[in-house]
Amino acid sequence: MDRRTLGLSLLLATSAASAEAIPSLIGPVSDIEVIEDGLGPRQENCADFKVSPQAVAEFLRHAILVTARQEHDWYLHGPCRAHGTFSTRYGQWQWQILNMGTARIKAVTGEQFLLADPREESPPEDQ
Repeated sequence: MDRRTLGLSLLLATSAASAEAIPSLIGPVSDIEVIEDGLGPRQENCADFKVSPQAVAEFLRHAILVTARQEHDWYLHGPCRAHGTFSTRYGQWQWQILNMGTARIKAVTGEQFLLADPREESPPEDQ
């Protein structure tokens, strides 16, 4: 069995073993909690930006890791935000999702990562 097949087999076995976990870039995620949503400027109608645990899970399923420069060049600025927590095998994380397809996640150890949903891309030539 080659390494790729073995890796895929282990991934599938792990996914099956934790049926409640959501697959994501950082591994299976569970216990998604929305602490607050609808945050941001009133004139941007941010009070209407509502996020459910299911929406966070959907975002994480599709999210890719991006740099700040890639976020700037490929995604529109989203002034509205929501935040909460989720768990992985490595502990609890904090998340903040913006309304135009980007998010920041922070590990319990303090490291922060920038994620984006490629379905929300706005390539530079479109701007």
